[in-house]
Amino acid sequence: MTQISWGTKIAMLYIGFISIIIFMVVLSMSQKIELVSKDYYAKELQYQDKIDEMNNANALSETVENMITSDGVTLTFPSDFKSTSVKGEVLFFRPSDASKDYKVNIQLNENLQQIISSNNLSSGMYKMQISWNAENKNYFTEKVIVIP
Repeated sequence: MTQISWGTKIAMLYIGFISIIIFMVVLSMSQKIELVSKDYYAKELQYQDKIDEMNNANALSETVENMITSDGVTLTFPSDFKSTSVKGEVLFFRPSDASKDYKVNIQLNENLQQIISSNNLSSGMYKMQISWNAENKNYFTEKVIVIP
């Protein structure tokens, strides 16, 4: 049986190390990395407007209530908006997978409620971001919900 020289052992160790590094680089390049938003930095500059909208929503006598049922998510807006026109949208933001985000326009019934069907929502955690306008004033609220 022949012995392997120390130079050959060092070369095999070096080649093995380089192979592991190349494997790790290829593996890390194939991972899916998602940012919160594609235009994250532009939105960061406009964040003061969002803070003002949150303060407007917090100044209301009631908050926007949500209830998760088998039919979907039921939103109930404050009675402050009883005789006003409410326009806006609800974004169901899925932090783990941007392809599962879902956006719907606000269309309240006479009881200031809207039922959003759970057909377009997969089970898991969502950040429900509600932004609306009433009487030329903007509002924003965000709640974490879990769809069963």
